[in-house]
Amino acid sequence: MHEKKKAEKLEKLEKFVNEALAFNKKHNIFVRESIKEVYEKDVDDCLPVLQKINNSDKILDLGSGGGFPGIIIAILKPMCEIHLLEKSKKKCYFLNKTIDLLGLKNAKVLNTVISKNNSLGSYTLITARAFSSTTNILKLTQNNLDDNGKYVLLKGKKEKITEELATIDTNKYKYEIIKLENKKYERHLLEIKKSE
Repeated sequence: MHEKKKAEKLEKLEKFVNEALAFNKKHNIFVRESIKEVYEKDVDDCLPVLQKINNSDKILDLGSGGGFPGIIIAILKPMCEIHLLEKSKKKCYFLNKTIDLLGLKNAKVLNTVISKNNSLGSYTLITARAFSSTTNILKLTQNNLDDNGKYVLLKGKKEKITEELATIDTNKYKYEIIKLENKKYERHLLEIKKSE
């Protein structure tokens, strides 16, 4: 049974990547040429987030774009509830189309711009990839993180992360920078929690 479920998830993932590339040819939502490139630069890049997700999580993906990591999380963690926040109508159209096509009951698209005093409610995990600076993410979502929740942000160079973290209130937040195994690019996960 377990193998069948795994195969179904991988099939959905493949469908999603094909769909993203096909849509991209007409609408240019991200810069990728081939399926191999999407897997290398996008899918593989997003997978480490999954290790930080609990099945009961309610997740907010900021600036979901072409669905990385939002759609990937929705496919591979079907027990979670995930909201994909995206301001571009074109990208939201693609995300909704993909959710319908793959029958993802746990994902919902929010076509909006996030502001500091938003009414999105609270989440146990907030993630983002290439959305904004860490400080800005914390500022915009300070009312959206559950007290026991965490941020899991996909980031690049450690130097840049350290720079961004220099202004973070360490009385309020504690963080961990996790180096990811990536042969081609310097990638990190940044995990931030509220201080006790």
